[in-house]
Amino acid sequence: MFNPAFQIASPPLRMGLVGFADERHLCNLLGTRTRLRWVSSPAAEADALWVNGEHAQPLRNHMVRVLSAKAGAPATILNLKEISRPVAFTYPLGNGYFSPPNVFDPQSAESVADILRTFEAQLQRLCVELALGREIAARRYELRSPAFHLSLRGKLVGVVNISGELGLSPQLTAVDMTEVRWSGRPAAACVIPPEFRLTSMAHVMWQYVGRSDENLLPSRYGKGLIYYRRMPQVSARMIRDSHLVLISELSAMPQSLEQLQASTGMGQKQVSETLAALYFAGSITTDPRRAAQGKPWTRPADGPASDLNSSVPAEDPILVRPSHRRRGGGAPDTVPLPALLQAQYDE
Repeated sequence: MFNPAFQIASPPLRMGLVGFADERHLCNLLGTRTRLRWVSSPAAEADALWVNGEHAQPLRNHMVRVLSAKAGAPATILNLKEISRPVAFTYPLGNGYFSPPNVFDPQSAESVADILRTFEAQLQRLCVELALGREIAARRYELRSPAFHLSLRGKLVGVVNISGELGLSPQLTAVDMTEVRWSGRPAAACVIPPEFRLTSMAHVMWQYVGRSDENLLPSRYGKGLIYYRRMPQVSARMIRDSHLVLISELSAMPQSLEQLQASTGMGQKQVSETLAALYFAGSITTDPRRAAQGKPWTRPADGPASDLNSSVPAEDPILVRPSHRRRGGGAPDTVPLPALLQAQYDE
């Protein structure tokens, strides 16, 4: 049985810092949160943004130019109307005509706490999914049933279908996940209530793996050849260059973990973390029978225009039910789940 005393650390939320010369004070402020963790990250991968208000210059049509604090670096352009991640500007504001929706004083502990609480409320769905990813990672050797019902104080709050579909109550919080009870159910009990938010195993675990310090790549991937299966069953916006590099290498020929390090120039930790994401997204296998047969990979199409300097992807809406079904019904044709959970998918 799962030991509730064993808990993997909660994965952090990512804050992009835009236009600051010295980020040390801001990074220290992020470390003041206890219930949910925050860390600084490149803006392209951030869940939210803190922007230097003193360097912000309002433009037309809700556009804002943020001058770089580093000599010779280009300015960052923000589209405040289109941006879908939380954004806040620091006081003082350098332009008296600029009135951003969120402003805070980095010298005030109360102001910092308020803006972080605001961001956490806006990012509740992401927080819940990261907490769920943590629970799946901790229980991955215990999940033997086709489906699981998640209950909190006797009420159904989630349905985890091991074949890929997940549904979560809109009222569920990240803190609640530590108290949720998991109950194994047969495949017939995997129906998701219509009011639940829909997502997928691949989407949840892709987000979690990218933030976890734990090695989540199954040990067998370090012992033999790794084969390419298909493009990750996640939004194209979530796929980074490191994922595409490994996909390109493996689609050309199967390789071992050591060979991938040599052919890509990546270190072992980066290769393992990238492979773990591809594994949970159903993109790789150690079984040659499940490898792609004569189907070369194609680079995913670019998403909508970025909300940040034309290089930072906007937040994706929650993924809906996977549509990959065999004709005539039956089990999903593509199953983005850990092979550790059901050996028939990848052994």
